Amino acid sequence: MNSIISLISKKAVALLCVITAAMCLVSCSHGSDTLDISMYDLSKAMLASSDKFGDMSYASSDDSDKEKLFKNVSDMDYSKVDKFFISYATDGSKNADEIVVIQLKSNDDVSAAKDSLNKHLEYRKSLYATYMPSQSSKLLKAKVIAYSNIVCLIVADDVGSAEDAFYKICKQ
Repeated sequence: MNSIISLISKKAVALLCVITAAMCLVSCSHGSDTLDISMYDLSKAMLASSDKFGDMSYASSDDSDKEKLFKNVSDMDYSKVDKFFISYATDGSKNADEIVVIQLKSNDDVSAAKDSLNKHLEYRKSLYATYMPSQSSKLLKAKVIAYSNIVCLIVADDVGSAEDAFYKICKQ
């Protein structure tokens, strides 16, 4: 009888070890398919993709007031953001060009980030429709795209070139 109890106990311990190992693998693999890219390099590649970008300013998660800057383009919870950059027309009264890239900590937040950038885009469309209708066509061509845990808004005359540069850097 003791040998049967001992055998059952050994099998139970072995089963618990297998279950524990499987749980560790699942929890450790969460987020392993996220990317980590240089925001600076990505911004440079996207801006260099077209000669149609005007004078652009740059803000990013490296700035001391990063959360305040981020709130200008997204209402998303900043704790979900790994890093970001914003390239925007230095003189927004003459040009609506803007690139926003958000690298998220988790792929689970991609949909929320896309929603927040679409909301920002809709606000800009209404603003420029009222104050600078000549830029409205650019805003109508704008795109919100994503690759892995990275979400991007592109407002430009040549959205396609900037989009190609985005995917090229992300897929490296």
